[in-house]
Amino acid sequence: MTLSVLPTSASRRAAGSVLGMRRNLLPLAAATALSATLLACGSTDEGARECTPGPELTVGAEDDLKFDAESYETEAGCIDVTYTNNGSVAHTLLVRGESGFKLAVGNTDQGNVELPAGTFELYCDIAGHEAAGMVADLVLS
Repeated sequence: MTLSVLPTSASRRAAGSVLGMRRNLLPLAAATALSATLLACGSTDEGARECTPGPELTVGAEDDLKFDAESYETEAGCIDVTYTNNGSVAHTLLVRGESGFKLAVGNTDQGNVELPAGTFELYCDIAGHEAAGMVADLVLS
């Protein structure tokens, strides 16, 4: 014996409301995914420091996994760092031995880092970038 159940108008209304909820949630899910992507490409909290910026430093990142200079010079103190991407590959900027400072660029990021006089190494910690030569000296007087 075969038993078949035909949908009732009540079950059609329930199915229609589920489809309606799915249609309403799709734009919300897309907006959430876009926001998460934009946040990941922008500034990190690690680049912000509580010091009064003095000297300024601009570092550029290139698509060929290099910085725009092999060495940078500025004064010691609370350095206002601007990190720009001169291409389309994502990069980070860290100061070797200085925990808590990290900038990341899709386009531009900015932060402050307090450093004494001396020579420091800048590098990108994205897999393979440092090994490919994405390092530079930072000389502070």
